[in-house]
Formats: sequence, structure tokens, C-alpha cells
Amino acid sequence: MTGISLNLPEDLSNSLADLAKTDGQTASYVAIDVLRDDVEHEKALTAQIELAVKEADEGKFATDDQVAAMHDRRWARQQKAALSAAFCLRPSVHPACAS
Repeated sequence: MTGISLNLPEDLSNSLADLAKTDGQTASYVAIDVLRDDVEHEKALTAQIELAVKEADEGKFATDDQVAAMHDRRWARQQKAALSAAFCLRPSVHPACAS
């Protein structure tokens, strides 16, 4: 394993230490885990962007109907999440959130 030294802002350092304590891990372990997740996310995002650019260069674009359908699906998911969150703010209304 390669060593690295970081100068963290105090608030971030404190948050990292708190999270590590809560998880029963070392701050180094938590930092590695977070960095690994972020690097993997960035790699996947970069691959998606590169694919989208390639498809655009080939003239492959979504139709207006495909864009509208995607918008409708995302809008429905956002509305469902907002409704679920509203119920979970009132556990007496939504007993599954009371735990």
C-alpha cells in the first residue's frame, strides 16, 4: 500500500473521525473507503460521458419522445420520493418509518 499525507480542514477531519468512531473503524479505513467509492464513481461517469460523446459524434441522439418519456419517469420518481419523505416525517401516518 502506498502512503499519502493530506492536510484536511478541521471540520472535515472532525467529521471523518466521528464517522470512523461510529463505524468502529479507523479514520484511514473510512477515508480509503470513501476515496475508492469516489474514484469508481468518477471512472464510471467518465466512461458514460465518453460513450455519449462517441454516440453524438455518430449522430445518435434521443428522439423528442424518448426525452419526454425519460423526463416523465424521473419526475414520477422524484414525486414518489418526496411523498415518501413527507410520510416519514410523520411516523404516526406511516408506521414503517417509526423504527
